[in-house]
Amino acid sequence: MRRYELVGRRDIRLVTDVAVPEPGPLEVLVRVRACTVCNRSDLAYFHYYGLRDHCSQGCFGHEVAGVVETTGAGVSRVVPGQRVFVRTPLTTGYADFALAREISVGALPDSVPFEQGAILQLLPLAVHATRGVRLGDRVAIVGQGPVGQMALRVAVARGAAEVVAVDLDDWRLERSSAAGADAVRRVDGTPEQLAAVGADFDVAVDAVGTPTTLNACVALVRQNGLVVLLGTHHVDTHVTVDLVTWERKGLRVHSSAEPLDTARAEALAVAERLAHRRTDALRLPDLHTHTYPLDELPKAMEQLSASRSLYPDAETAPYDGPPPETLKVAIVP
Repeated sequence: MRRYELVGRRDIRLVTDVAVPEPGPLEVLVRVRACTVCNRSDLAYFHYYGLRDHCSQGCFGHEVAGVVETTGAGVSRVVPGQRVFVRTPLTTGYADFALAREISVGALPDSVPFEQGAILQLLPLAVHATRGVRLGDRVAIVGQGPVGQMALRVAVARGAAEVVAVDLDDWRLERSSAAGADAVRRVDGTPEQLAAVGADFDVAVDAVGTPTTLNACVALVRQNGLVVLLGTHHVDTHVTVDLVTWERKGLRVHSSAEPLDTARAEALAVAERLAHRRTDALRLPDLHTHTYPLDELPKAMEQLSASRSLYPDAETAPYDGPPPETLKVAIVP
């Protein structure tokens, strides 16, 4: 089979004679029909391989949709021929086949094209990240890239009374409004403009993952408010915070990570129900903006790399914001 391999910094290579993986117990082999590029992890791995230890350890190409080819012993939730999306595979989705644990595989509705189905990888992540949002809460979501957009949809579904979406880009914010944001705020990314977004939010979600956005979320929430770490700190891995402010506010904090299989299973089960019963509310077509064939993955990486978020907070970036009119890019074998 064909498979792209990340072998060095900004160095991906297409290998055409890789053996098809064989699923072990509780594993599923998926024939990949689409794999969307992760605007944060995949790009960070691509640009920081060899510079950040974790960038050679994650799965490059992990947002997969396809059809179950075969299953290993003990698999009971899915069967060969079934359409599925994958939360995180064991092998890259930039390939003809990808291997995944059964617990990471969700049923894909027949009405959802594979290119959009791969985006559903973000749904259980957003479900788990917003678990602290309660009915009637005021929620600020800083960053309206794909994961911030998905968090917005889930926060609305959880019954937040007010959701404010914050981003650098007007085009993205238009989609936020269409997805249910009560208000949008365009900022230039400076602490001053982020502070002007408001105050006394019950929950502030950092869907970017920079020192500036994390500290902005601390300022946005009320006493005993909740700060959610959703955007992954791949670039600035060490973040300085004012712990006196955290103590004075009595802040709560949690991440989007699912540390246990029980949490993964619960989030995936909720995501499956939403995908099947609230498909229209997810507005997946608004998130899917481009499609490339597998052999044009380098072109997709180039397009998505025109992003300010790939540079350390303290550095002057050559870009003012995200790539224009771009959210999710699907790669199709």
